[in-house]
Amino acid sequence: MKNSVSEHITKVKNKVIHIRILITGASGFIGKHLLDKLLKTSDRIACIDLIFNQAFIEKYGDKVQLFTGNILDRSFVAKCIRDFLPDFVFHLAGSKNRTNSLSEFKSSNEINYLGTLNLFEALLKTKNLKLVTILGTIDEYGYSVTPFKEDSHELPNSAYGLSKLSATKLAIIFYHQFNLPVVVLRPSIAYGPDQGEEMFIPALIMTLLKHEPFKMTEGNQLRDFIYIDDLVDALIKLKNCNGLNGSILNIASGNSVMIKDIALKIAEIMDRREKLKIGEVPYRSSEIMDYSVDISKASTLLKWHPKTKLKVGLERTIAFYKKNLDNEA
Repeated sequence: MKNSVSEHITKVKNKVIHIRILITGASGFIGKHLLDKLLKTSDRIACIDLIFNQAFIEKYGDKVQLFTGNILDRSFVAKCIRDFLPDFVFHLAGSKNRTNSLSEFKSSNEINYLGTLNLFEALLKTKNLKLVTILGTIDEYGYSVTPFKEDSHELPNSAYGLSKLSATKLAIIFYHQFNLPVVVLRPSIAYGPDQGEEMFIPALIMTLLKHEPFKMTEGNQLRDFIYIDDLVDALIKLKNCNGLNGSILNIASGNSVMIKDIALKIAEIMDRREKLKIGEVPYRSSEIMDYSVDISKASTLLKWHPKTKLKVGLERTIAFYKKNLDNEA
């Protein structure tokens, strides 16, 4: 076996030391895709999540170590870190709720900020920690001028964006004050197979597969969609890249498209154009119309570029949901 980081094994004085990778939020959309990729090369992986459903346990239970609990439980997080002693951490756990109710400002902050704080505090006590990667979001930029750049002034317009920005600022402070080896990735809107129907693309696909009408806004919002495989590639590439601690990197396709154009592409592929009801839903009062993203920093420092064309990604995603629906029939 080769002595390389990419194979996740280091040999020291004839003793094999396995690289230990921890994923929080592993049963989520991004987490499962990352786990599938890592399992091809890594043999010491642990996962933290609030709940692991039966399908997840059956697929991964004998391949990884599972820690079931709440990241808001400080003692639980500390015990997980003590027991596993990770070398690399992918922190994907968090609230994704994008409502702007007063209660959500409190809930998002607790999960996305305090949960991250609990993790960082526990990780400071580990000796061999090499990298902590946390997922921010393009929503942190909010009302900022486009295209969004990592040094743009963040002006989030949602509880979700604000809580993620708080976690990002916390990461940078922990890097400077405590030398925590942390990097923040800010992805745009990820999409792909096996995503929850609370997101636009899977909701649209599933509605059209059922031959039901899909009501939406006029769809003039510009959004950047990144295929899940490209996002996972960026996460893994970061693990093998040195000198980026304390950095924030945008991860996106770099090409924004109108929501209505996405809907029309999907409807065309599925031959369901007549089911689209464009303009029947009003824009939200806080709707941001332009989410354009600059990815030059990631391209330069990480040597990463998105590979999946939008049409290809949509076709793969549609095929997944169609197969699943056919299997359920």
